[in-house]
Amino acid sequence: MPNQRNMVWVKVKKVIKIHPNDKREILRIVTDALEHSPNAKKNLSRIVIRAGRVYVYKLYEPFQTEGTVFTEPLIDGKYFEYPWLRISIYDRTFRDCTLDWQRDNGEWMTIDQGTLEDCIVKADTSEWFED
Repeated sequence: MPNQRNMVWVKVKKVIKIHPNDKREILRIVTDALEHSPNAKKNLSRIVIRAGRVYVYKLYEPFQTEGTVFTEPLIDGKYFEYPWLRISIYDRTFRDCTLDWQRDNGEWMTIDQGTLEDCIVKADTSEWFED
């Protein structure tokens, strides 16, 4: 049996449950911030808000050679859609958020934290989110 005095408890923050009013406000904040960011709105595909997180997807045109077969169908015959960033929201005032980047193995890695607007600005200026 382990010695309980040496055990360390770690508290994991939980994302908020988003209500429809919160969802509209988050979508407004994110779209306004993306409109003022020249790099972020380039090839922007869609914004998805689900389970306390905001996912922003972009379009990517892969290199193709004759006879190339893709496992997923291409959008408009030439684009892949990929998750560009994820923002996790931890409070109702949108002041405690984390900016996440998806690695090539599908895992999300936290890059920075701040307010919802700050996370989008940081994504636009960070080298992690370059196309």
